[in-house]
Amino acid sequence: MKLRPQTSVLLSAGIFGKAEKTDQIGLVDLKSITHFDAGTIYILNSNDIIQAGMNKYAAMFANQPRAHVCIWDFDNHHQITESVNFALLSDFYVPCHPHNNETYAQMTAAMSAPISAAVIQWTRSFLTEHRGRLLASVRDPEPLGRHIVYPQFPERNAMLEGLNTHFKHVGPATRLYHNRTELDRLDEWAAHMSHWIIPTRDDLPIRVFDALITGGVPILPASLRELPALAPLQEHLFYFEPSDLENPRAIAEAANDHFRTQGEAGLIARHELAMETSHVDRRVQEILTQIYHHLSRAN
Repeated sequence: MKLRPQTSVLLSAGIFGKAEKTDQIGLVDLKSITHFDAGTIYILNSNDIIQAGMNKYAAMFANQPRAHVCIWDFDNHHQITESVNFALLSDFYVPCHPHNNETYAQMTAAMSAPISAAVIQWTRSFLTEHRGRLLASVRDPEPLGRHIVYPQFPERNAMLEGLNTHFKHVGPATRLYHNRTELDRLDEWAAHMSHWIIPTRDDLPIRVFDALITGGVPILPASLRELPALAPLQEHLFYFEPSDLENPRAIAEAANDHFRTQGEAGLIARHELAMETSHVDRRVQEILTQIYHHLSRAN
């Protein structure tokens, strides 16, 4: 594909629904279209492709070689067969996690370094508009950590059940969360000083960034400490070892003490840092930079 200065970029509606739209960057509903357009860059999230149907997507990809289709794969840490197909059936493959990537690199000549997930449930303008609510909220010292239970991760589920015996707001969640209003969800996150985070197979969950952007202090497994995406955020993160789960209140109290000590200045610092580094808008630009670099070399 020949790269032009104002090549149209279309993001898959769904995961990218809260990304900023411009004259160049728009949304595409994969369920509603029947073909890709030539001369257009598509940045599609793997979850959105699965929702639209993998067979439909594969046919559209095969039938339009003059589009440039990028897939940002959210589940490359455990959905290996699906991720192999995404690497094969894309012009540019972007894993979300640093797992199994030696396998995927064999399936494509165009693959990015991992680009982590980010805040996807609020636009930057919405967060800016309601920043005052983050500052005014009365924060509960009990950590928040409601996670959807997936049967394929029994160790994680057991950990959630154990933490639920210590913290009333940490444990299994229902799938009705996204049926609530944006403001209701924002208020829930802003009602806690700290947030307990349990990944699936050492992925980097979106909730790390949701916690920071709403001013809270994330508590996450020490096994994630060296992930590159966390490097600029380290001063605001707390980590727990498996042995800490016997007495998790000690870590929660340390995170809450950090929140209290830093006060409003710390809350603002976490929010602004996450707005700068960890919103889906930033990820779109990171992915586009990688695509432009690849296409420039190819041309």
